[in-house]
Amino acid sequence: QVCAAHYGCRWGAMKRVLVGVGKALRDTGQAVERMGMRAQDNWIFQEKICRHRALMNLFDQRPKLRPSVFVAPNASLVGNVSVMDESSIWYGAVVRGDQSPVDIGGKSSIGDRSVVLSASVNPTGFAAKTSIGDWVTVGQGCVLRGCTVENFAVVGDGCVIGEGALVETHGMLEAGSVLPAGGLVPRGEVHGGNPAAFVRKLEKDEIAAIEKKAEDVSMSAKKHADEFLAYSNTYQLREQLGTAAGKI
Repeated sequence: QVCAAHYGCRWGAMKRVLVGVGKALRDTGQAVERMGMRAQDNWIFQEKICRHRALMNLFDQRPKLRPSVFVAPNASLVGNVSVMDESSIWYGAVVRGDQSPVDIGGKSSIGDRSVVLSASVNPTGFAAKTSIGDWVTVGQGCVLRGCTVENFAVVGDGCVIGEGALVETHGMLEAGSVLPAGGLVPRGEVHGGNPAAFVRKLEKDEIAAIEKKAEDVSMSAKKHADEFLAYSNTYQLREQLGTAAGKI
């Protein structure tokens, strides 16, 4: 066991070195490319092009997405993040798995400008990772850190969920609510306020509507995904500008 742990540490250190070497080679290549373009009197590299990356590695930790996942162009997934089938990460949202894993199930959605974070240590003693189940709807402007949201749950707009908190299956958190560290929304209940407290039980039709809402968001995400190319189209804009300039 000691040998295996020692080997794992050495392999981890080697991977970090390889990542560092790769970054140095990329930087060197970019510098050489800029020198060559200057020599050819081509100054396109000075254009202010957005360098935003929706998916970003942290050393050997990289986001893992199923092909059917929609990630908005200005959203960010960083580090050890896993997103399952037909889920969606909407505009301006950030999912950051830099301290421990973040797992998002299928048919789930992270609303515009919401932030999902992991934690290195959970003060409640529960796992520090953040886990979001299947058919979960997280509204706009929420903050989730080191918590667990089980299947078919709803988190309203502007909610804050602290470390070790748990929203059980068919649980619902009203908009603007704060569920503190170690808090609980039991199965089939609606909680709200700061701190979140019991409001009422969910009706049967409301429980049935949770899955439909998640399906509707998933269908909407497919429409948005169809509008974006899998690659940059900046070159098309440059060609159009060049053609227009030639006609003047």
